Amino acid sequence: MKIALLGYSGSGKSTTAAILGTEYGIPVLHLDTVQFMENWQERPAEQSKAIVADFMAANDSWVIDGNYKAFHQRQRLQQADMIIFFSFNRFT
Repeated sequence: MKIALLGYSGSGKSTTAAILGTEYGIPVLHLDTVQFMENWQERPAEQSKAIVADFMAANDSWVIDGNYKAFHQRQRLQQADMIIFFSFNRFT
């Protein structure tokens, strides 16, 4: 099973991704951890893209949360068996 989670910042994507990963026993990739290294330093774009591509290629099942259009968003959505869009903000 491949699950893509998209939506507003602070809407619960990462929390839901962690729960789904545990529930289904599949690996989870949080795109914020790909984009940012320690102390919120941004990772080089090509390196970030490679991390996502390698994760997707290495796993038959996955949960990926985050929007990041540049990180193979089209491929993530095409491969996903389920897409969950959080269309509410953190205050809801």
